[in-house]
Amino acid sequence: MKHLTALFVFLGILIGFSQGWGQDSTHMQHMQPMAPGTAGGMPHATNALQDPRELVRFPEPMQEHMLGNMRDHLATLNEIIGDIAEGKFDAAAKLAEQRLGMSSLSLHDAAHMAPFMPKPMQDMGTSMHRAGSRLVIVLQDASITPSLQSMQDINRALHEVTSACTGCHAAYRIR
Repeated sequence: MKHLTALFVFLGILIGFSQGWGQDSTHMQHMQPMAPGTAGGMPHATNALQDPRELVRFPEPMQEHMLGNMRDHLATLNEIIGDIAEGKFDAAAKLAEQRLGMSSLSLHDAAHMAPFMPKPMQDMGTSMHRAGSRLVIVLQDASITPSLQSMQDINRALHEVTSACTGCHAAYRIR
């Protein structure tokens, strides 16, 4: 039961961080500045002019597509966490590979999006997708041998995925 409680706390934190990700920085105007390394490394600015993140410009349709991809990643993480809470590790693994892992790159049109991104941003995206595929392996292992250790491994693997997300969102914004 402690593990499920910790998982739901993690989900609440993840949802809290996700609100407004990938959008222009105007949503951050009401936040107080925080020291680097707090709140998952996300920078906080008092207004849009102080947003330290690099602005990456996409053509309008691609910008909407990119934002949609990020919302899908978040929705996928939510579904995966729900499956984990119900002990459906194989279902979570399948979902993770299809929509977060390296197999999802064509689904998200990564080859078309990448030329508009700085190389470090591309690398962060690839890192997230690789972490998604590593999560699959951890979930499959947990399906065979569910234990406290396998739940800790799942949490570490989920953290690796979300760390790639928060790192990119801390460094870049799109328009």
